[in-house]
Amino acid sequence: MNEIVELIRRRACLAESRDAEQVAHAVLRTLSERISPEAAASLAVQLPPGLADDLRPGGGSGERYELEDFVGRIARRADLTDPEAVHRAGVVLDVLGRETVQVADEVWDVLPEPLRHLVGAQAA
Repeated sequence: MNEIVELIRRRACLAESRDAEQVAHAVLRTLSERISPEAAASLAVQLPPGLADDLRPGGGSGERYELEDFVGRIARRADLTDPEAVHRAGVVLDVLGRETVQVADEVWDVLPEPLRHLVGAQAA
C-alpha cells in the first residue's frame, strides 16, 4: 500500500502520507458504493489489502449518483473542500489506473462523465 500512497502523495503535492492515504480510502469507499460487486472484486484483487478492504463495505451496490454527490461523499470522508476532493480523486483514480493491471471497464464506465474527463486530462 505504501507505494501507491506515496505516488498519490507526490502527484497530489501533499506533505503527509496520511493525507494521501485518507483520500485513497475516501475515493475507494465512494467507488465501492457505485460499482457492481464484480467490478469491486476485480479491482480489489489488484490492490494491497489495506486499500482493497475499502471496496468491500459498499459491496458493489451499484448506486447511481452524479459528480456532485460523488465529490461530496469523498469530501466528507476525507475532510476536504469540493475542489480539493475533485483534484485528489482525479489523482487517486489516475494512479490506480496506472498501478493496477487495468481498471476494469465497468469501474471506469460508472464514474460520472466529468470525472472521467478530469482523470484523462491529468494523465495527459
